[in-house]
Amino acid sequence: MKKITAMMMATLFGLSMFAGCAKTPSGGGNQGEPPSPPSVTEPNKDKASLEFSFEGLYPNGELKDEENGFSDVSDLKGAKYFINGEYLPSYTELGKRQDIHFEFYNGESVRVVHASNGTAFTLPAKDVTVDYSIAKYRTQYFFDDSVLTYSAESKNPYAGQAGGWYTYLNEWLIRHLVNPAYYENQNLTLLNELDFEVSPVKDGTSDNIHSYPTVREGNLTRRDGYDIYRFDIRINDAEGIERPFYNIGVVREAKDSRNHGLFVMKSKENKAELMDKLVMSWKRIPVKGTARNYFTAGAPLENPRWNAETKAYFNQLMTEDKKNWGVFSYSMPGEEDSLVPHSGAYDEYLSKSLAMQHYIEDEVWGRKYDIYMTYTHLGWGAIQPNDHSRHYFPLAMAKELAGGNGNGERPTLEFTFQFTTNNNTVDEEISPMFDIMRGKYDEYFKRLALDIKEYGAPLMFRLNNEMNTDWTSYSGMMNLLDPDIFVMTWRRLYDIFEENGVDNVIWIWNPIAVSCPYSGWGEDLCFFPGREYAQLLGGTSYEMNNYPENAETRMTTFAKHYGDLYTKNKDYFSEWGMIIGEFACGSGGDADASAGMVLGRNGGAQAKWVEGMFNELYAEKPMAYAKQIKGLIWFNCNDYEYDPETGRATGVINRLQFANPNGEYNDLKATHEAFRNGFKKADGK
Repeated sequence: MKKITAMMMATLFGLSMFAGCAKTPSGGGNQGEPPSPPSVTEPNKDKASLEFSFEGLYPNGELKDEENGFSDVSDLKGAKYFINGEYLPSYTELGKRQDIHFEFYNGESVRVVHASNGTAFTLPAKDVTVDYSIAKYRTQYFFDDSVLTYSAESKNPYAGQAGGWYTYLNEWLIRHLVNPAYYENQNLTLLNELDFEVSPVKDGTSDNIHSYPTVREGNLTRRDGYDIYRFDIRINDAEGIERPFYNIGVVREAKDSRNHGLFVMKSKENKAELMDKLVMSWKRIPVKGTARNYFTAGAPLENPRWNAETKAYFNQLMTEDKKNWGVFSYSMPGEEDSLVPHSGAYDEYLSKSLAMQHYIEDEVWGRKYDIYMTYTHLGWGAIQPNDHSRHYFPLAMAKELAGGNGNGERPTLEFTFQFTTNNNTVDEEISPMFDIMRGKYDEYFKRLALDIKEYGAPLMFRLNNEMNTDWTSYSGMMNLLDPDIFVMTWRRLYDIFEENGVDNVIWIWNPIAVSCPYSGWGEDLCFFPGREYAQLLGGTSYEMNNYPENAETRMTTFAKHYGDLYTKNKDYFSEWGMIIGEFACGSGGDADASAGMVLGRNGGAQAKWVEGMFNELYAEKPMAYAKQIKGLIWFNCNDYEYDPETGRATGVINRLQFANPNGEYNDLKATHEAFRNGFKKADGK
């Protein structure tokens, strides 16, 4: 689940939550792998096309870069025209709603023009392969031994505020890159000296809660009229990492608080000079056309390794109209000393879990769980591979609480696993992703794979949910602004499962509905591991329902949350089934008790929300978004406010829990009744 600050931001901007990287239109990859050869492989030399694209569309010299040999059309040796998802043999006419991208060649460099998002820059390379599959979000360039990712950004929500650029920069771009602890903890080396001032204390942030180094003013001397931020980084101990050098550049016109360009390049050697040329050549140009993506996941691919029981369960999910329901209340134990009965806290975990499950099934819902969901992660404080704090798969308890295969006798297990060693406390500046890339978790992953294989029954494996955020250890912000690192580690674990013969796992890729940081490079598709590496789409969108008054008229309905999510993803995942990995509607928290915000004040609105949800899901003619939903997991846990000094909970910010066997939620009887009536409707009773 998302962290408190993100919840506050979502409320502030009226946002819902879910799901963006992909393959090229021609079928290649985009996570550090060159795409398949495009339909046009050689630059076009047609004079009319060159004149129209370089000077006709931009008659005031907007595309010129005299310093790098692009003074006028006579300098051009040829060009490529990527229009509406394909390379055209010529281009002499501007059409309506075109998505326009040019590559101008002068024999030494490429002048890259993204007319649809209004930016241009010069790449000093003679031969470039480009992946435009999600060009609305980002574009990738493959040349020599490097992969360059570029995105034109314009989503700063603070743009209208004084100092709004620096608030955005500090929170959602370079927050970790300016912190020495980040480099030390991940065994990275910052190779360049930062030429802008970094304050060791928080300054200019929006929440006044987090404490991290911040930048008060950018460097305005490197290039007149522009703010530029540069980072050259080496991943140490990088045996097995193909491209361990990262060169990162952020550039904006000094008075523009909304727009900027982001360059992230990974290579086999340090290419600082090349990155300097990129940021020095970047400029904004008039927008022409409409930016688009061209990725589609197609139909999900069954894993040929699946055993018969798992294959049957997957086909049942995909073909039946049934909605599979579950609740998350407690994590099963992951600590090694609590993995078998009568050891550590095992019996306590089991007792609480059974009591909650039976209470909800028997007293609240009047039906059994279809899905049993649990969480675990790599472990607590396991920065180094030899730390004895790993978490392991709770095999014994998984068999006790789940073990089903869709036949209705026992719930099927959904196992949510996260690449974090500190429960996603990103302020501690710790990400295990680099050690995963180094292979230091491979033996641990092998044990995990073998335990899950021994479990035997079908298992839905939800890996690293909500990656398109700023509050997870595996987010792009925590990992050099490069979503490819997420993809590479996902694939590494997937391949280890395959190598060890795991035949019962269905993988769920589960972004959050609205990506945060607000950006193109941080969008969900940039984290998609490929259709060969996932089989189900996950969704997450909460209605916190924490309004001080008039909740019934102010809350966003289930239909709106998940209808919008379907609309966002239908062009990419229309043939996929969705598991709502976690969701809830709150009943009102007490974050501001002084304003009369008492617990449960919105219980009536919560009940109405649940009633509307069932009406949508079990309508006589359900909408397309409702048909796509195959499973739903209610997040039966509250969201607490904590004292930063003691770490103790001081109040309930979002009251999402709707039931427990201790009777603490008897004030939500209307919500309980809405669930019972909804299930009766679903079962035709």
